Amino acid sequence: MYLWQPMNPIRLLLLAVFSGVLLAFSWPEIGFVPLIFIAWIPLLFIEDYLRHAPVKMAALKLYGLSYLTFLIWNVGSTWWVKNASFEGALLAFLANSAIMAGVFTAAFQIKRRLPSNRSWIYFPVLWIGFEYIHHSWELSWPWLTLGNSMANMPELIQWYEFTGILGGSIWILLMNILVYNSFRRKISHPETPILLGLRFPLFVLLIPSLLSILQYISYEEKVDAKANVAIVQPNIDPYGIKFNNATFDAQLDAFFQLANTVTDSTTDWLFGPETALVGSLDEEHLSEYPRVLKIQQFLDRHPKLNILIGAETHQFYLLGDEKSITARQTRDPEVYYDAFNTALFFKGNEIGIYHKSKLVPGVEQMPFPWLFKHIESLAIDLGGTTGTLGRQDERTVFHGHNDSQIVAPAICYESVYGDFIQNYIRGGANFIAIITNDGWWGDTPGYKQHLAYARLRAIESRRDVIRSANTGVSAVINQRGDVLERRAYWTPSAIAATINLNNHLTIYSITGDILGLSALILSIWLILYSWLIQPIIRKFRKKETTA
Repeated sequence: MYLWQPMNPIRLLLLAVFSGVLLAFSWPEIGFVPLIFIAWIPLLFIEDYLRHAPVKMAALKLYGLSYLTFLIWNVGSTWWVKNASFEGALLAFLANSAIMAGVFTAAFQIKRRLPSNRSWIYFPVLWIGFEYIHHSWELSWPWLTLGNSMANMPELIQWYEFTGILGGSIWILLMNILVYNSFRRKISHPETPILLGLRFPLFVLLIPSLLSILQYISYEEKVDAKANVAIVQPNIDPYGIKFNNATFDAQLDAFFQLANTVTDSTTDWLFGPETALVGSLDEEHLSEYPRVLKIQQFLDRHPKLNILIGAETHQFYLLGDEKSITARQTRDPEVYYDAFNTALFFKGNEIGIYHKSKLVPGVEQMPFPWLFKHIESLAIDLGGTTGTLGRQDERTVFHGHNDSQIVAPAICYESVYGDFIQNYIRGGANFIAIITNDGWWGDTPGYKQHLAYARLRAIESRRDVIRSANTGVSAVINQRGDVLERRAYWTPSAIAATINLNNHLTIYSITGDILGLSALILSIWLILYSWLIQPIIRKFRKKETTA
C-alpha cells in the first residue's frame, strides 16, 4: 500500500523548490556543504509519489517539477556566470537543467518498467553515467558534478585518490537514498526509534569520513624531488585593459616587475597566468616577437629558470596543407588558420607549446563544429580571440632544466576535469600548474569554487598544485588538498614557494573514471533492456502462453 496521501500541485511545487534550494546552498562558497547529503530527499519524495499514486501524465509532471529543482540549483550555485555573458548563462542554465531533468525522469521510467526491490539503484547508475558523459562531450559542463561539493572539506575525501570525484557523487546519492528510505520506513512503522532507522545511513556517512580523517592525519608528503617556484598574479582587468593592444607591452613589464620580487638564483620555475601574453602570436615565428624577446632576456639573467606562461597564438594552413575542422578562413580564400589558447614553455632557447584542449562551450568553442561551424560567429565574446579555438589531442608535459621536475600545464577550465588531468600524470608529470584568468566573473563565488576544485586534483593525483591566476586566486596546494599559500582577489602580487614532486601513481591516476564508464555501460543496458528487450521478451512469452 502506498504511504503518501494525495497531494495538490502546490505542495509538489514547494517540494521541488525546496530540493533546488538545498542543492544550491550545499555548494562550496554558497552555503553549508553537508546539506548535500539530504538535498535530494524532497525530489525523491516527488518521484516516489508520482510513481505510486494514480496521477495522469506522471512522467511529464516529474520532468517539469525536477526541471524546476535543477534550474534553481544551476542558477543558485553558478549565477556568477552571467557576469561574463547574461545570454550565455541563461542558455547554459536552461540547457543543463533540461538534461538533468531528462536523466532523472529516465530513471523514473525505468523504475516503472522494471519494478524491483532493488529499483532504487537505477537512479544513481543513470546519474553517474550522465556525470561521466558530461565530462566528455561537446556540451560538457562538469561544474556541478556532485563530488565537487566536498572540495573544501579535504579531511573527508582523502579516498578520492582511489575513486576520483565520481566516488563522491556515489556517496552523496547513496546517502540521500538511504536517509529517504529510513524516512519511509518510519512513516510505515512509527513505533521504530528514529536512530534505529538511521543506523545504516549513519554507518555509510561516518565510516568513509573517519577513514579519510585518519588518512588525512597520517598522510606524509611523497618527496621524490623538490622545486622552487615563483608565481605571478598580475591583476589585469580583463574587461577594460587586458585586451587593449596599447597595453600589451606594459602588461608584460608589470609581470616582470612582480616576478623580480620572488625570483632569484635558486628559483626553478616562474609561472604566469592564462593569456598573460595577449595579442595573437604566430607559432612559426615566436622568437621574432619583441615580447618573446623580453622573456628570453629575462631568462638570460636567470639561466636555470623555466617559464610557463599563457598566450594567444595562431597557426596558418596554406594551400595543400591538411587543416583541422576548427580552421578559419582568412581574407585570402586559400589560407586558413587556427587560433589557440596556449601555454608557452621557455627553457633556455627552447620554446614548448601546449594548446588548451578542454574548451568552454559557447565561448571558446561552438559545440559540434562539424554541424554548427557556420554559426560560430554567435560565440560569446570575452575579449581576445573568439569563436571555436583549435586544440590538441594529446596532453603535453614539460621537463625543466632539472629533468626530475615535470609539470602538467593545465589551462583554466581544464583543471575542473579529474580524469583529463590524470592524462598528464600518466605522462610523467610530478606536479600540476594551473594557469587561469578568473576575473571574468567578478568578486563572486566563481573564482573561489575554481580554486576549491584544484584541491580535488591534488588529492586525486597526490600532486602539489600551483595556480597562477590573472586576478585571483593564485595559490599553492599540497598533496592532501591543503591551501598552503594564497593571494587575495584583485591584488597584484606574487608567491615564492618550495613544492614537493611525486612520481608515484595513485589508483585513480591509473584507472581514471572507471566508475563513470561502468555506470554508463549499465545505464545503456538498463535503457535498452527496459525499452526494447523486455517488451520483446514479454511478447514472446505471451505468444508461448497463448499457444
